[in-house]
Amino acid sequence: MDVLSRYLAGFQIKQVLCTRFEATAPWGHEVVNFSRVKFVLVANGSCWLRTRALPEPTLLTSGDLFLVLNGERYRLSDRPKSKTVDCRELEKRRSGFLIEYGGGGAPCTLVSVAMEIETVDGGPAHLPSFIHLRIDQTRSHALQNLIDLMRLEVCSAGIGSAAIVQRLSEVLFISAVRAYVQNAQHSPEQGVLAAMADQRLGTALTSMYDDPGRNWTLADLANNANLSRSAFAARFKSVVRQSPLEFLTRHRMHKAAALMRSGLSIAEVANRVGYDSEISFGRAFKRVTGQTPGAFKRRFALHRVPYAADAARSEDGVATEFDG
Repeated sequence: MDVLSRYLAGFQIKQVLCTRFEATAPWGHEVVNFSRVKFVLVANGSCWLRTRALPEPTLLTSGDLFLVLNGERYRLSDRPKSKTVDCRELEKRRSGFLIEYGGGGAPCTLVSVAMEIETVDGGPAHLPSFIHLRIDQTRSHALQNLIDLMRLEVCSAGIGSAAIVQRLSEVLFISAVRAYVQNAQHSPEQGVLAAMADQRLGTALTSMYDDPGRNWTLADLANNANLSRSAFAARFKSVVRQSPLEFLTRHRMHKAAALMRSGLSIAEVANRVGYDSEISFGRAFKRVTGQTPGAFKRRFALHRVPYAADAARSEDGVATEFDG
């Protein structure tokens, strides 16, 4: 399995909440994402996007897709300076997937999807804050087909659409992240995804992900990357913002957390992630996570709740995209 697949396999999408906006000029709304990942597809028409991730208002046209991954607020409107309303104020207009509003002028259709994403180990997702995939960028047929299918399901709202949209959303999210990594012109400059896009660093990351329990040395990882130890260490830290061995330790502890959540004993987990004793493993785990392995297992067992209990609910019991 490639390193990006292993990385994304550590994500769990807990719920998907979808909205189709049929807006007519003049219109504008502002979204606060809280802890959710959001992606928005311009299904028809055009609009302007304003967000701190972009230096100035950006025109989006039919087929453009963007993802907001860090909870930042953003604004969409028919013109760059149009007034906006809080999206939560528009919920009273909702009918299933659909919210219609605006002044009756030029139309724009948006497909907006909010997702709650957890890592299986409870650690940070290490995603970029913002991804923008324009229609004029080279896209794989698979990604374009997913976008077209999502647009069709949301706009038709046929029988079974809610279930299809939920599953499509997960695949579309993964495909969009992959496209972002593969697009050299727009790939991130720092972070784990940036290292994956770097052929040499990506090779070293693959080694760590494939065999976290091996007694890796800096020389081993540098050799896999076909770099000298000093060049590899400097390049890795510049891109990932951690030293290679710091990253390896954190990866091992996140892997250990996932294994403990699956029910394995602390001793077995310690062995699988490369520690000869529970004591040395426990010290490393507490240093990275702030708690002992035993406390982590007890906390997970205490707070584990059924999936259905996680869904945000509106007053009528239906999940809404803009609940806090």
